[in-house]
Amino acid sequence: MWILTAYLARNVIAASLVALVAILALDFVFSLVDGVADDGASTAEVLYKALLSAPALAYEAFPFATLIGALMGLGALAARQELTAMRAAGVSVLQIARAVLLGGVVLAVLATAIGEYVVPPAERQAAAVRGHAEADELRTGPDGALWARDGVDFLRVDRPRSASHLESLTLYRFAQGRLSKRIEAEAAHYEHEEDRWRLEGVTVVAFGDGGVSRETHEQWSWTGTLTPDVLAVVVADPETLPVPDLWTYIRYLEANELESGPYRLALWEKVATPLATLAMLLVTIPLVFTAVRSAGAGQRIVIGILVGVVFFLANRALGQAGVVYGLPPSLSALLPVAAFAVLGVWGTLRVR
Repeated sequence: MWILTAYLARNVIAASLVALVAILALDFVFSLVDGVADDGASTAEVLYKALLSAPALAYEAFPFATLIGALMGLGALAARQELTAMRAAGVSVLQIARAVLLGGVVLAVLATAIGEYVVPPAERQAAAVRGHAEADELRTGPDGALWARDGVDFLRVDRPRSASHLESLTLYRFAQGRLSKRIEAEAAHYEHEEDRWRLEGVTVVAFGDGGVSRETHEQWSWTGTLTPDVLAVVVADPETLPVPDLWTYIRYLEANELESGPYRLALWEKVATPLATLAMLLVTIPLVFTAVRSAGAGQRIVIGILVGVVFFLANRALGQAGVVYGLPPSLSALLPVAAFAVLGVWGTLRVR
């Protein structure tokens, strides 16, 4: 039975990877055409940009590619009567489903590895290639400055050089709803050993009941939750961040009573993506033993595209609705996956 299990799992993995490569190839061609037509860049630059965007697309398309690949691979086995021969030899549908899911586990681990270890550096490099250096990415305000909050402090940086080197910054400190201090500094460097910011060329203006006082300091220490790790993800696309960075930024937002919904949704979508890969495989089992058995390759692709589009639309719609209407991010991310998984299990149990 282990030989048969390995055969089915290998078939599903190979077919899914072929489908993923086909999707990436199509997107690659369209990216080349659009890149040359839009900005007149050289072929080498457009090619490099397209290669850097491929990991993010692969991660997003993994459940969809798994669905189409499994339908194609298992459908081909059904067309050659191999699945019928397996069942005639005493192999049950549940045993076949278990073998398929074993291949799905491998694919889910691969999808997770791509999302955690390949997509983030590729996206950072793509941003640099597009001309958005780290200092430019940190500019969040309409005037091109960096604005951030850390507890009772509100930070404005006119020239953010990097996530750990800031120049021309102002700290506005509030107490009981009133501005208590304005701290201006020429530069700030983060000291990782001390977990604090070292401000240089500091002017402190204090506002109190007795009037306004002014002090100057060569250096000033400032501690808080606004670390370089947090600044590095302030303007990043949540979907391209690895789980540790997402969790760091979520804790920062919630510690400062800021909206963390989109980032919590992105975190749960990271959990949902490998589970969606398994759910898509569950859906293929009843399809293969019913409608796909006698269908051609073209029909199998159409069936896979239709099912994948329904899942994609349901996933996106529920995710955005959850952010708008305040649904729990876990529910928004996992409900479509759970619904398709239940549908796949129900269909598999009905196969005779």
